Amino acid sequence: MTNRQIWPEDIQPIEELHFEHIERPYIKVIIIRITLIYFVLMAVALFIPEFVSGHAIAILIATESVLAAAFAINVSMMRKIYSFKGYALRDKDISYRSGILFESVTTIPFSKIQQVSIRMNPVSRIFKLYYLDVINGSQDSMNSVTIPGLSHEKAERLKSLLINKADLTND
Repeated sequence: MTNRQIWPEDIQPIEELHFEHIERPYIKVIIIRITLIYFVLMAVALFIPEFVSGHAIAILIATESVLAAAFAINVSMMRKIYSFKGYALRDKDISYRSGILFESVTTIPFSKIQQVSIRMNPVSRIFKLYYLDVINGSQDSMNSVTIPGLSHEKAERLKSLLINKADLTND
């Protein structure tokens, strides 16, 4: 076994990684999901007059207006949300980048991977997109990464690669 010294300037910064984008139809999945959430919130807001006396209609109109504005802002940010999401593979780990206001890059070493699975939800099923779940062995609340918006072929290929890499590093 060798344990050679590594110099900080020799390490490739995570910011310089080339992140693979998720499939383009995933934008539609995001839009449908956000539309459903806001539809439910706006429907629930219709019950405000039942619980508030006095200026119930004014409060209802204000609430619905705020929700409509928030919906418009969310939909206008869809392209940026989509373009920022991505994953990168290196020799010893996989990284996933997400978030636009609160950017996040999560990296899981292959040696820590315990489970890799592929799934769909009802909205992603419409567009034939899959989620790849990568679970590591930590007891931390951030013990998994979910990469959304993958074609079936890409999800299966990534799953096989991650399982093979995890097996090789654990032997």
